[in-house]
Amino acid sequence: MLDSYLNIEDKTFEIQMDELHQEFFQKLKDRFPGLSILDLRLCAYLKIGLNSKEIAEILNILPSSAFISRSRLRKKLNLKPEEDLHDFLNSI
Repeated sequence: MLDSYLNIEDKTFEIQMDELHQEFFQKLKDRFPGLSILDLRLCAYLKIGLNSKEIAEILNILPSSAFISRSRLRKKLNLKPEEDLHDFLNSI
């Protein structure tokens, strides 16, 4: 029962994020068509200022997995090592 509640809450969050940041998601999809739904979700979490540990708790994964996901996202977004991911996402 708890799992189903968490899944319902998760969907609600995604719907709210999508409604609030529709333009942000559309710009990301247009500029980077190779991004998956999970990549877009990670971008949303990063845009609102969550760190890897907080994202890991939400996604129920290890913090190291969240860090790796961030690294892969940086590659998909063609960011240079010196570019800040959070600043980049907020500039979109």
